[in-house]
Amino acid sequence: MNDDAKKDLAWFKDCLANKALVSSLKNIKLIIADVDGTLTDASIYITEEKEEGRCFSVQDGFVFKPALRSGLLIALMSGKDNQSTIIRGTSLGIPKDMCLVGINNKIEATKKLLHEKNISIEQTLIFGDDFLDADVKVKHGVKLFACPNNTPFYLQSVADIVTPKNGGNQAFRLLLDLILYVQGNHFAQEIIDRVVS
Repeated sequence: MNDDAKKDLAWFKDCLANKALVSSLKNIKLIIADVDGTLTDASIYITEEKEEGRCFSVQDGFVFKPALRSGLLIALMSGKDNQSTIIRGTSLGIPKDMCLVGINNKIEATKKLLHEKNISIEQTLIFGDDFLDADVKVKHGVKLFACPNNTPFYLQSVADIVTPKNGGNQAFRLLLDLILYVQGNHFAQEIIDRVVS
């Protein structure tokens, strides 16, 4: 096991040792993920004419379909109005109405989404890397705020979970691995059992 994997394992075990966190994760039904800086490395490709797109992690994408099959709802919520988020989301099995782009007020968009899906704030986790994401927890009271390691320090202070990975580099994969495992729905449940015990 290399050093990065050892660090991930230590993080995973620390999360499992936090009984309050595990209890909260068991109740999660909806994950709202920011895009730039969380599902990507925050790079945007721009030509002289226009914005061309983003680079998404294949490893992050690998766990979307198992998560959706387990019954979790995943929404992508981006402040930028871009087609690459919709294309990526729908290719991973997220319904188009859950790929929310051009969102200027994430608090109001979250309230609307929770109402439409009949989900409570206690059943919701926000995964983001900046102020607009953290603000959903601070001002709206969403139960859990998770962020990647490249999130500014002052916003990490608001987070319930900080992954040991940067956005676009398996940060979302590790978070989904944890949630699926805690909920007893991970496709590699028995393998993880052996490693964490």
